[in-house]
Amino acid sequence: MNGKTFKKATAVFLAGTMAVLAAGCSKPDDSSPGLYGDETVTLNVINYHVGTDYAADYYSYLFDSFTKTEEGKNVRFNFEEIPTTDAFNQKIKLLISSGTLPDIVLNGGNNITEIAARSGKVADLTPYFNADPEWKALFDERSLEFNTVDGKIYGVPVSKEISYVYYNKELFRKAGITPPETAFETWEEFFDVCEKFKAAGIIPVGMDTADSGWLSNLWFSALIATQNADGEEWMNTAYPTDYETPEVINAAGKLQKMLAEYTTADAAGGKYDPMATHFFNGEVAMFPNGPWMIPDFKNPEKAPEGFYDNVGIMLLPKYGMSLVPTPGDMVGASDPVKIRAAVAFLKYETTVENQIKALEMTGLQPVSPQVTIPKELRENDPLMARVLDIGAKAKVTYGQNQAYWYQNVIDTFSVILPDLAYYNITPEQFCGKLSEAARKN
Repeated sequence: MNGKTFKKATAVFLAGTMAVLAAGCSKPDDSSPGLYGDETVTLNVINYHVGTDYAADYYSYLFDSFTKTEEGKNVRFNFEEIPTTDAFNQKIKLLISSGTLPDIVLNGGNNITEIAARSGKVADLTPYFNADPEWKALFDERSLEFNTVDGKIYGVPVSKEISYVYYNKELFRKAGITPPETAFETWEEFFDVCEKFKAAGIIPVGMDTADSGWLSNLWFSALIATQNADGEEWMNTAYPTDYETPEVINAAGKLQKMLAEYTTADAAGGKYDPMATHFFNGEVAMFPNGPWMIPDFKNPEKAPEGFYDNVGIMLLPKYGMSLVPTPGDMVGASDPVKIRAAVAFLKYETTVENQIKALEMTGLQPVSPQVTIPKELRENDPLMARVLDIGAKAKVTYGQNQAYWYQNVIDTFSVILPDLAYYNITPEQFCGKLSEAARKN
């Protein structure tokens, strides 16, 4: 990554020395010597932060360094590696419905907190937060409420999610266009600039449709939220079921035009990674995303030398910015000892020091208001400093579909985007299909 009408859901807490489901909020059982006694505790983890993932190095550090702490010295990890977030999310959804979840359930971007909680397969973490007020104080109320279901906390938020627009300075120069200091004042101005890029033989924007259509979702969310107060309220409401409002239909029409006229030929049906490569290769002028992409600009395996210095940052048109809390990491263990070990890891993951480490290594925005950004980071990473400052200039902040929509609606959005792009369906029909999917919930 992102007000909001927060999600609520239910689940139960596995506590004490019993591996049974209990409805209460009893104090966690920490009676054994040390934290787990002298035994070695092995935690199963499905890890998608591997290979070329933006956070692979950070999570490698995190898992390894935890085992060198007092709380983690008797903990070992058994990893199953899945190299994409889409495959990871599909696997977790399958395990929620018909299998056993890993002991630590990492946040895969999509908000599965409610369905996981209602499945009874994740632990109620409320007693652990209540037993450690210092840890709980690291999180703002909004982030905890976002991960709360029927009054119980099931997810530990590890970052804030924001999204804006990266742009290629050289392509703006080639097209004779001066980028705005902060944002295009109107969408009309934005579309005029897209026409100028087309006339100059330059592809204006990056978009996609597969694997949830992340980039197209960011454009769509902004198109809805920045129209008027009703659009802003709609984009800050969790689990909407009516997509046939004037604002959403109007945004779908503009999204259709963007997919048909202003993006790469492979966007319809395309996944995120090839679209990002287009931007790295200097083939696309504007690309919506969040700060986790910044380290890639210096990665010689992804971007050409000097690319970092050629990137600028602006808000979405009309000073819009996606801003949502993130779905947190959850505990899928049922054994009380494993639950305590998993919670210890989540506490370690969210220390102030590791939130700063995550910002430095991955661009993930700290979830805690207690985090002070080091001066050295601002000096050494001017793009990250720009990110940290530009949020204060946003006039409209809003959610996006991976945070606020039902999972089956996200899936439907991705499936029918190519039909919208090829004018096989109208904006009204597109929105009708989203409403139909939402109401199945």
